[in-house]
Amino acid sequence: MSMVIYLRRATAADIARLTDSPSDFERFAFEDGDQADDIVDFDKAWDALDFLLTGTPRTTDDPLAIIAADGELFGVDEHGFGGFSIISPDRMAAFARALEAVSDEQLAARYDPAAMEREDIYLADFFVEEGADALDYILQGVPALRRFAASCAAKGEGALRILA
Repeated sequence: MSMVIYLRRATAADIARLTDSPSDFERFAFEDGDQADDIVDFDKAWDALDFLLTGTPRTTDDPLAIIAADGELFGVDEHGFGGFSIISPDRMAAFARALEAVSDEQLAARYDPAAMEREDIYLADFFVEEGADALDYILQGVPALRRFAASCAAKGEGALRILA
């Protein structure tokens, strides 16, 4: 089974409601809103992109560490899979500011499949095998992530980090 991660825009009111009633999150995450503007899909490249952003696996204190950051999970299914964690509006604003300071070229320069393999980054064996050809796959979600983060920050919104 593979794991993908999405970020879904959420207002402070959405976050409060979903924290109180986690069973509503699937409908909110995948049926409500404008999927083109309200959700960012990283496919299976989520961990590698997080590694390019932060330089370390699964950090939680770096403002750029929102994709693979650990956090309290809500709505996990009976098999311990899926669910969501919350990215507060303040954390999203900090992420947007930090992301704006990092260029696509800087992210690309951080690409090191061997380091990803040493750090046990999800799909590292694929990145080692594919070499430089895999970089486009990892970076494909960056333009949408930049737009999403800037929009959330400008509107004072946070997000849900959805594991599927």
